[in-house]
Amino acid sequence: MKINGWIVALMAFALVHSASAETLEQLVGAAKQEKELSFIAGPTTFGGKKGLAEIEAAFDKRFGLTSKIRFSAGPEMNAMAARVISEFKSGGKASTDIYLGSLGQFANLVRENALEEINWSGTFPWIARSMEEIVAKRGVLVYSSPRGIIYNSNLIGADKAPKSYEDLVDPRLSQTWAGKIAVPPYPNWLVELALIWGEDRLKDFTRKLVALSGGWLRYGEEERVLSGEFPIMANIGDALATMWKWQAKGAPLVAVLGSTPGDASYFHLGVPKNSGHPNLAKLFVGFMVSKEGQALIEKHEFRSSHLVESSRMAKYLRDNKIKLQEPKDLFNFYLKGGGAKLNEELGKMLKQ
Repeated sequence: MKINGWIVALMAFALVHSASAETLEQLVGAAKQEKELSFIAGPTTFGGKKGLAEIEAAFDKRFGLTSKIRFSAGPEMNAMAARVISEFKSGGKASTDIYLGSLGQFANLVRENALEEINWSGTFPWIARSMEEIVAKRGVLVYSSPRGIIYNSNLIGADKAPKSYEDLVDPRLSQTWAGKIAVPPYPNWLVELALIWGEDRLKDFTRKLVALSGGWLRYGEEERVLSGEFPIMANIGDALATMWKWQAKGAPLVAVLGSTPGDASYFHLGVPKNSGHPNLAKLFVGFMVSKEGQALIEKHEFRSSHLVESSRMAKYLRDNKIKLQEPKDLFNFYLKGGGAKLNEELGKMLKQ
Protein backbone atom coordinates (compact mmCIF):
# COMPACT_ATOMS: atom_id res chain seq x y z
CA MET A 1 0.00 0.00 0.00
CA LYS A 2 2.83 2.34 0.87
CA ILE A 3 4.54 1.65 -2.46
CA ASN A 4 1.28 2.10 -4.33
CA GLY A 5 0.82 5.45 -2.58
CA TRP A 6 4.21 6.61 -3.82
CA ILE A 7 3.35 5.48 -7.36
CA VAL A 8 0.09 7.43 -7.31
CA ALA A 9 1.91 10.51 -5.98
CA LEU A 10 4.57 10.26 -8.67
CA MET A 11 1.95 9.86 -11.40
CA ALA A 12 0.08 12.92 -10.13
CA PHE A 13 3.32 14.91 -10.09
CA ALA A 14 4.12 13.80 -13.64
CA LEU A 15 0.72 14.87 -14.89
CA VAL A 16 0.98 18.31 -13.29
CA HIS A 17 4.53 18.76 -14.52
CA SER A 18 3.53 17.72 -18.03
CA ALA A 19 0.65 20.21 -18.09
CA SER A 20 2.87 23.06 -16.93
CA ALA A 21 5.54 22.23 -19.50
CA GLU A 22 3.34 22.31 -22.61
CA THR A 23 5.48 22.67 -25.71
CA LEU A 24 4.69 24.87 -28.67
CA GLU A 25 4.39 21.78 -30.86
CA GLN A 26 1.82 20.26 -28.51
CA LEU A 27 -0.17 23.49 -28.49
CA VAL A 28 -0.17 23.71 -32.29
CA GLY A 29 -1.38 20.10 -32.52
CA ALA A 30 -4.26 20.79 -30.11
CA ALA A 31 -5.12 24.09 -31.85
CA LYS A 32 -5.52 22.31 -35.20
CA GLN A 33 -8.53 20.49 -33.76
CA GLU A 34 -10.42 23.71 -32.93
CA LYS A 35 -10.64 25.37 -36.37
CA GLU A 36 -12.10 28.79 -35.42
CA LEU A 37 -11.51 31.59 -32.96
CA SER A 38 -14.16 34.01 -31.68
CA PHE A 39 -12.92 37.53 -31.00
CA ILE A 40 -15.11 40.43 -29.82
CA ALA A 41 -13.46 43.83 -29.46
CA GLY A 42 -13.70 47.44 -30.64
CA PRO A 43 -14.41 47.80 -34.38
CA THR A 44 -10.92 49.13 -35.25
CA THR A 45 -8.96 46.65 -33.11
CA PHE A 46 -5.85 45.38 -34.96
CA GLY A 47 -7.05 47.20 -38.06
CA GLY A 48 -10.62 45.90 -37.90
CA LYS A 49 -11.81 43.23 -40.30
CA LYS A 50 -9.26 44.17 -42.97
CA GLY A 51 -6.33 43.99 -40.56
CA LEU A 52 -7.55 40.80 -38.93
CA ALA A 53 -7.93 39.13 -42.32
CA GLU A 54 -4.22 39.77 -42.92
CA ILE A 55 -3.38 38.62 -39.39
CA GLU A 56 -5.42 35.46 -39.89
CA ALA A 57 -3.50 34.59 -43.07
CA ALA A 58 -0.12 35.16 -41.39
CA PHE A 59 -1.20 33.25 -38.27
CA ASP A 60 -2.33 30.23 -40.28
CA LYS A 61 0.83 30.28 -42.39
CA ARG A 62 3.11 30.51 -39.36
CA PHE A 63 1.64 27.44 -37.66
CA GLY A 64 0.29 25.42 -40.60
CA LEU A 65 -3.36 26.03 -39.64
CA THR A 66 -6.61 26.44 -41.53
CA SER A 67 -8.31 28.42 -38.78
CA LYS A 68 -10.87 31.18 -39.09
CA ILE A 69 -11.00 34.28 -36.88
CA ARG A 70 -14.66 35.14 -36.26
CA PHE A 71 -14.35 38.84 -35.43
CA SER A 72 -17.28 40.89 -34.17
CA ALA A 73 -17.31 44.55 -33.19
CA GLY A 74 -18.32 44.76 -29.56
CA PRO A 75 -18.65 47.17 -26.63
CA GLU A 76 -15.83 49.18 -25.04
CA MET A 77 -13.30 47.37 -22.86
CA ASN A 78 -14.98 47.88 -19.48
CA ALA A 79 -18.30 46.53 -20.75
CA MET A 80 -16.56 43.63 -22.48
CA ALA A 81 -14.69 42.73 -19.29
CA ALA A 82 -18.01 42.75 -17.40
CA ARG A 83 -19.44 40.38 -20.02
CA VAL A 84 -16.49 37.99 -19.68
CA ILE A 85 -16.95 37.93 -15.89
CA SER A 86 -20.72 37.46 -16.15
CA GLU A 87 -20.40 34.57 -18.62
CA PHE A 88 -17.78 32.90 -16.44
CA LYS A 89 -19.90 33.16 -13.31
CA SER A 90 -22.97 31.83 -15.08
CA GLY A 91 -21.09 28.71 -16.16
CA GLY A 92 -21.67 29.27 -19.86
CA LYS A 93 -19.15 29.32 -22.70
CA ALA A 94 -17.36 32.61 -23.31
CA SER A 95 -18.63 34.60 -26.28
CA THR A 96 -15.05 35.70 -27.01
CA ASP A 97 -12.08 33.33 -26.90
CA ILE A 98 -9.63 36.15 -26.20
CA TYR A 99 -9.96 39.39 -24.30
CA LEU A 100 -8.10 42.65 -25.00
CA GLY A 101 -7.97 45.26 -22.26
CA SER A 102 -5.89 47.63 -20.15
CA LEU A 103 -4.61 47.04 -16.62
CA GLY A 104 -7.74 48.37 -14.93
CA GLN A 105 -9.92 45.82 -16.69
CA PHE A 106 -7.40 43.02 -16.17
CA ALA A 107 -7.35 43.77 -12.44
CA ASN A 108 -11.12 43.15 -12.34
CA LEU A 109 -10.79 39.95 -14.34
CA VAL A 110 -7.98 38.65 -12.12
CA ARG A 111 -9.96 39.45 -8.95
CA GLU A 112 -12.85 37.42 -10.36
CA ASN A 113 -10.49 34.60 -11.45
CA ALA A 114 -12.04 34.70 -14.93
CA LEU A 115 -8.85 34.27 -16.99
CA GLU A 116 -6.59 31.27 -17.51
CA GLU A 117 -3.20 31.34 -15.79
CA ILE A 118 -0.82 30.22 -18.52
CA ASN A 119 2.90 29.52 -18.64
CA TRP A 120 3.39 31.81 -21.63
CA SER A 121 7.18 32.11 -21.40
CA GLY A 122 7.50 28.33 -20.97
CA THR A 123 5.50 27.66 -24.14
CA PHE A 124 6.60 30.45 -26.49
CA PRO A 125 10.38 30.92 -26.87
CA TRP A 126 9.98 34.59 -27.81
CA ILE A 127 7.90 35.56 -24.76
CA ALA A 128 9.99 36.91 -21.87
CA ARG A 129 8.83 36.60 -18.30
CA SER A 130 8.51 40.39 -18.10
CA MET A 131 5.70 40.21 -20.69
CA GLU A 132 3.57 37.81 -18.63
CA GLU A 133 4.38 38.76 -15.05
CA ILE A 134 2.59 42.13 -15.15
CA VAL A 135 -0.83 40.48 -14.81
CA ALA A 136 0.32 37.33 -13.02
CA LYS A 137 0.40 35.14 -16.17
CA ARG A 138 -3.28 35.86 -16.90
CA GLY A 139 -2.29 37.56 -20.14
CA VAL A 140 0.57 39.00 -22.19
CA LEU A 141 1.41 42.64 -22.92
CA VAL A 142 0.49 43.18 -26.58
CA TYR A 143 1.02 46.93 -26.91
CA SER A 144 2.07 49.89 -24.78
CA SER A 145 0.40 53.29 -25.15
CA PRO A 146 2.38 56.18 -23.61
CA ARG A 147 0.22 59.20 -22.83
CA GLY A 148 1.31 62.71 -23.65
CA ILE A 149 0.69 66.15 -25.07
CA ILE A 150 -0.02 66.70 -28.76
CA TYR A 151 0.24 70.03 -30.56
CA ASN A 152 0.05 71.56 -34.02
CA SER A 153 3.63 72.48 -34.96
CA ASN A 154 2.36 75.03 -37.51
CA LEU A 155 0.77 76.98 -34.66
CA ILE A 156 3.27 76.38 -31.85
CA GLY A 157 6.96 76.64 -32.69
CA ALA A 158 9.58 74.34 -31.19
CA ASP A 159 10.95 77.19 -29.04
CA LYS A 160 7.57 77.67 -27.34
CA ALA A 161 6.40 74.05 -27.27
CA PRO A 162 5.96 72.25 -23.93
CA LYS A 163 8.34 69.44 -23.02
CA SER A 164 6.39 68.19 -20.00
CA TYR A 165 2.98 68.45 -18.34
CA GLU A 166 4.41 71.06 -15.95
CA ASP A 167 5.19 73.32 -18.93
CA LEU A 168 1.48 73.44 -19.76
CA VAL A 169 0.83 75.56 -16.65
CA ASP A 170 4.15 77.46 -16.60
CA PRO A 171 3.31 81.20 -16.98
CA ARG A 172 6.41 81.70 -19.15
CA LEU A 173 4.97 79.37 -21.80
CA SER A 174 1.23 79.04 -21.15
CA GLN A 175 0.36 82.50 -22.55
CA THR A 176 0.75 80.86 -25.98
CA TRP A 177 -2.26 78.58 -25.39
CA ALA A 178 -4.12 80.19 -22.46
CA GLY A 179 -7.86 79.86 -23.14
CA LYS A 180 -7.15 77.67 -26.18
CA ILE A 181 -5.75 74.42 -24.80
CA ALA A 182 -7.97 71.33 -25.13
CA VAL A 183 -8.35 69.18 -22.03
CA PRO A 184 -9.70 65.59 -22.13
CA PRO A 185 -12.80 65.11 -19.94
CA TYR A 186 -11.47 61.87 -18.44
CA PRO A 187 -9.85 61.93 -14.97
CA ASN A 188 -8.16 58.53 -15.24
CA TRP A 189 -4.94 59.89 -16.79
CA LEU A 190 -4.61 62.29 -13.88
CA VAL A 191 -5.31 59.54 -11.34
CA GLU A 192 -2.47 57.44 -12.76
CA LEU A 193 -0.19 60.49 -12.92
CA ALA A 194 -0.67 60.81 -9.14
CA LEU A 195 1.34 57.60 -8.75
CA ILE A 196 4.34 59.48 -10.16
CA TRP A 197 3.73 62.94 -8.70
CA GLY A 198 1.70 62.42 -5.55
CA GLU A 199 -1.84 63.73 -4.96
CA ASP A 200 -1.04 67.25 -3.74
CA ARG A 201 1.13 68.13 -6.71
CA LEU A 202 -1.36 66.53 -9.06
CA LYS A 203 -4.34 68.50 -7.70
CA ASP A 204 -2.40 71.78 -7.92
CA PHE A 205 -1.57 71.02 -11.56
CA THR A 206 -5.19 70.13 -12.35
CA ARG A 207 -6.52 73.41 -10.91
CA LYS A 208 -4.04 75.44 -12.98
CA LEU A 209 -4.77 73.43 -16.13
CA VAL A 210 -8.55 73.86 -15.83
CA ALA A 211 -8.04 77.64 -15.49
CA LEU A 212 -6.27 77.67 -18.87
CA SER A 213 -8.71 75.34 -20.66
CA GLY A 214 -10.35 76.33 -23.91
CA GLY A 215 -12.69 73.31 -23.92
CA TRP A 216 -12.94 69.56 -23.74
CA LEU A 217 -11.60 67.27 -26.42
CA ARG A 218 -12.18 63.52 -26.41
CA TYR A 219 -9.63 60.93 -27.44
CA GLY A 220 -9.93 60.25 -31.15
CA GLU A 221 -10.77 63.89 -31.95
CA GLU A 222 -7.21 65.02 -32.64
CA GLU A 223 -8.24 66.34 -36.07
CA ARG A 224 -9.53 69.40 -34.21
CA VAL A 225 -5.93 70.09 -33.21
CA LEU A 226 -4.82 69.70 -36.81
CA SER A 227 -7.60 72.04 -37.98
CA GLY A 228 -6.36 74.74 -35.59
CA GLU A 229 -9.53 74.86 -33.49
CA PHE A 230 -7.25 73.93 -30.58
CA PRO A 231 -3.49 74.44 -31.09
CA ILE A 232 -2.66 71.94 -28.34
CA MET A 233 -4.21 69.10 -26.31
CA ALA A 234 -3.09 68.55 -22.73
CA ASN A 235 -3.18 64.77 -22.96
CA ILE A 236 -4.15 62.00 -25.32
CA GLY A 237 -4.22 58.32 -24.52
CA ASP A 238 -1.89 57.03 -27.22
CA ALA A 239 0.31 60.01 -28.00
CA LEU A 240 3.09 58.37 -30.01
CA ALA A 241 0.78 56.23 -32.16
CA THR A 242 -1.34 59.32 -32.84
CA MET A 243 1.73 61.29 -33.92
CA TRP A 244 3.04 58.49 -36.14
CA LYS A 245 -0.34 58.03 -37.80
CA TRP A 246 -0.73 61.68 -38.74
CA GLN A 247 2.91 62.36 -39.58
CA ALA A 248 2.71 59.47 -42.07
CA LYS A 249 0.06 61.58 -43.82
CA GLY A 250 2.25 64.69 -43.72
CA ALA A 251 0.27 66.38 -40.93
CA PRO A 252 2.03 68.80 -38.50
CA LEU A 253 1.23 66.86 -35.31
CA VAL A 254 3.89 66.45 -32.61
CA ALA A 255 3.64 64.38 -29.43
CA VAL A 256 5.52 64.93 -26.18
CA LEU A 257 5.49 62.49 -23.28
CA GLY A 258 4.46 64.59 -20.31
CA SER A 259 6.14 62.93 -17.33
CA THR A 260 9.30 61.13 -16.27
CA PRO A 261 8.92 58.18 -16.21
CA GLY A 262 6.35 58.27 -18.99
CA ASP A 263 2.75 57.63 -17.96
CA ALA A 264 1.29 54.86 -20.11
CA SER A 265 -1.56 52.43 -20.62
CA TYR A 266 -0.60 48.79 -21.04
CA PHE A 267 -2.89 46.56 -23.08
CA HIS A 268 -2.90 42.79 -22.64
CA LEU A 269 -4.45 39.80 -24.36
CA GLY A 270 -5.80 37.00 -22.18
CA VAL A 271 -7.88 33.82 -22.49
CA PRO A 272 -11.15 33.43 -20.54
CA LYS A 273 -11.32 30.26 -18.45
CA ASN A 274 -14.50 29.27 -20.27
CA SER A 275 -13.12 29.81 -23.76
CA GLY A 276 -14.58 27.40 -26.28
CA HIS A 277 -11.30 27.25 -28.23
CA PRO A 278 -8.58 27.66 -25.57
CA ASN A 279 -5.67 26.15 -27.51
CA LEU A 280 -6.24 28.25 -30.60
CA ALA A 281 -6.73 31.28 -28.34
CA LYS A 282 -3.40 30.72 -26.53
CA LEU A 283 -1.62 30.24 -29.85
CA PHE A 284 -3.14 33.45 -31.23
CA VAL A 285 -2.05 35.46 -28.17
CA GLY A 286 1.46 34.10 -28.54
CA PHE A 287 1.52 35.02 -32.22
CA MET A 288 0.42 38.61 -31.56
CA VAL A 289 3.50 39.27 -29.43
CA SER A 290 5.89 37.64 -31.89
CA LYS A 291 8.02 39.81 -34.16
CA GLU A 292 5.65 39.07 -37.05
CA GLY A 293 2.50 39.78 -35.06
CA GLN A 294 3.88 43.04 -33.71
CA ALA A 295 4.76 44.18 -37.24
CA LEU A 296 1.14 43.63 -38.30
CA ILE A 297 -0.23 45.62 -35.35
CA GLU A 298 2.21 48.42 -36.18
CA LYS A 299 1.10 48.36 -39.81
CA HIS A 300 -2.58 48.76 -38.98
CA GLU A 301 -2.54 50.68 -35.68
CA PHE A 302 0.96 52.19 -35.26
CA ARG A 303 1.06 50.40 -31.87
CA SER A 304 3.43 47.84 -30.38
CA SER A 305 4.85 46.56 -27.11
CA HIS A 306 7.88 48.26 -25.56
CA LEU A 307 8.93 44.81 -24.29
CA VAL A 308 9.36 43.39 -27.81
CA GLU A 309 12.89 44.50 -28.70
CA SER A 310 12.29 44.68 -32.45
CA SER A 311 9.17 46.85 -32.17
CA ARG A 312 8.95 50.48 -33.18
CA MET A 313 7.91 51.42 -29.64
CA ALA A 314 10.93 49.72 -28.08
CA LYS A 315 13.29 51.37 -30.59
CA TYR A 316 11.76 54.83 -30.06
CA LEU A 317 12.02 54.64 -26.29
CA ARG A 318 15.56 53.25 -26.53
CA ASP A 319 16.75 55.91 -29.00
CA ASN A 320 15.23 58.74 -26.96
CA LYS A 321 16.33 57.30 -23.60
CA ILE A 322 12.74 57.27 -22.32
CA LYS A 323 11.60 55.05 -19.46
CA LEU A 324 7.95 54.26 -18.88
CA GLN A 325 6.03 53.95 -15.64
CA GLU A 326 6.45 50.45 -14.20
CA PRO A 327 3.36 48.51 -15.40
CA LYS A 328 3.43 46.12 -12.44
CA ASP A 329 3.04 49.08 -10.04
CA LEU A 330 0.07 50.30 -12.02
CA PHE A 331 -1.54 46.85 -12.04
CA ASN A 332 -1.15 46.52 -8.26
CA PHE A 333 -2.68 49.98 -7.87
CA TYR A 334 -5.80 48.80 -9.70
CA LEU A 335 -5.89 45.51 -7.79
CA LYS A 336 -6.15 47.55 -4.59
CA GLY A 337 -9.06 49.65 -5.87
CA GLY A 338 -7.57 52.06 -8.37
CA GLY A 339 -8.04 55.38 -6.58
CA ALA A 340 -11.82 55.58 -6.94
CA LYS A 341 -12.09 58.50 -4.50
CA LEU A 342 -9.38 60.50 -6.28
CA ASN A 343 -11.00 59.74 -9.64
CA GLU A 344 -14.29 61.22 -8.40
CA GLU A 345 -12.58 64.30 -6.95
CA LEU A 346 -10.63 65.00 -10.13
CA GLY A 347 -13.73 64.47 -12.25
CA LYS A 348 -15.42 67.28 -10.35
CA MET A 349 -12.37 69.53 -10.76
CA LEU A 350 -12.38 69.03 -14.53
CA LYS A 351 -16.03 70.13 -14.70
CA GLN A 352 -15.44 73.43 -12.91
